[in-house]
Amino acid sequence: MALPKLNVPVYEAILPSTEKVIKYRPFLVKEEKILLTALEDDSGESLPGAVKQIIGNCVQGELDVERLPTFDIEFLFLRLRAKSVGESVSIGLRPWGCPNNEGKLCEKSTEVEINLEEVKVVKNSEHTNKIMIDDNIGVIMEYPNTSSIQKEEGDAFTVGLNYVKNGIKMIFTKEETHERDSFSEEELEEFIDSLSSDQFQKIKTFFDTMPMLKHTVKYKCSTCGEDKETTIEGMNSFFS
Repeated sequence: MALPKLNVPVYEAILPSTEKVIKYRPFLVKEEKILLTALEDDSGESLPGAVKQIIGNCVQGELDVERLPTFDIEFLFLRLRAKSVGESVSIGLRPWGCPNNEGKLCEKSTEVEINLEEVKVVKNSEHTNKIMIDDNIGVIMEYPNTSSIQKEEGDAFTVGLNYVKNGIKMIFTKEETHERDSFSEEELEEFIDSLSSDQFQKIKTFFDTMPMLKHTVKYKCSTCGEDKETTIEGMNSFFS
């Protein structure tokens, strides 16, 4: 006789990048094993893959996890963690402007409780993936995913240049469009090399303003007793 199957609750969330409703279940023991194994890797290289695997296991329906923007990955993992382990996490914050330390960073941290269900992906009202380089030529951009970010190496300029190159989904004019698979890497590099500094900065603004997991915390500093406000960004900040 087969063993009984346990009922697992199913929750809904709105995916920030598409605003579509997705359904997911909490971690099970098998996902806990995946996460614990990744956390044992001191280099941290195993964690991104483990997070994507867990999301792929827990989200119902078709979802290409490999192509999800980084902020979608972070948002989903926080939702999964909240429903699986608990909604609250306690993190230590060290505010700036400490009167006991000459207005610098506070020497001691203050433990602050955060409800993960309240953490949102914040969107810049001026953000757009359609960028006009001049009056006739424009580009359509796409968000970087965790796979593309992990591959980037080199100095800051080289990494930024690669982000721009890999983020271009389409180049268009008033008369025609060029999809990414219709031009070669060499043609794309030649196009980017021909940009002026101002034009390159216009494209870079897409990355500077793209949605981000962000949460503002108001609390009382345990050292000086002053009311403080700190904005936390990125998934890792909520587990430091």
